Amino acid sequence: MAGLVLAAGASSRMGRAKALVELDGRSFVNAGIELLRAAGCELVLVVDGAHRLDPESLAGARLVHNSRWRDGPLSTLQLGLRQALARTPELDGLVAHHVERPRVRAQTVRALLEAHAREPGGLWQPTHLGRSGHPMLWPRGLFSQLLALDPARDTARVLVRGAAAGLRRKLEVDDPGVLDNIDTPAQLQRVRGEP
Repeated sequence: MAGLVLAAGASSRMGRAKALVELDGRSFVNAGIELLRAAGCELVLVVDGAHRLDPESLAGARLVHNSRWRDGPLSTLQLGLRQALARTPELDGLVAHHVERPRVRAQTVRALLEAHAREPGGLWQPTHLGRSGHPMLWPRGLFSQLLALDPARDTARVLVRGAAAGLRRKLEVDDPGVLDNIDTPAQLQRVRGEP
């Protein structure tokens, strides 16, 4: 299993690179790396883009640069998947973690991995109190369809709600962090409990 930290966006609403924002003494990107490792992902990749990250600061995760980050999040996901497959051709699944969700718990990702082991063809997504969250676990059976999408006009949602809808599996977890989407200083303040 590979884990991917998606960190290529411009972070324009945050006003600085979200990957480097800190919460509880850890940068968002290192929180993502630690999460995926603790959950059991053998290979962890970080994909940067608009803001170049220092590979020395990434706790041994492999850094990939998306020069086409302006094409959107799908281009980042596709590049990360291609790189993961190049390193592990027999890869059976990919956990795609968005950097702006630093509070996801390792037990949540472990639960996704366990669900994948029981039903390896499912596209697994965590939910909390019935609301869909992230990260998502993409099965090998959807890799080719995911890579065939056009980032200029598609998002991964096209596949999730279209051809892969019958494979989508939701896993209820006691983890409000799966619903995070910390994109602005105000959202960061709320998560930190600051006035």
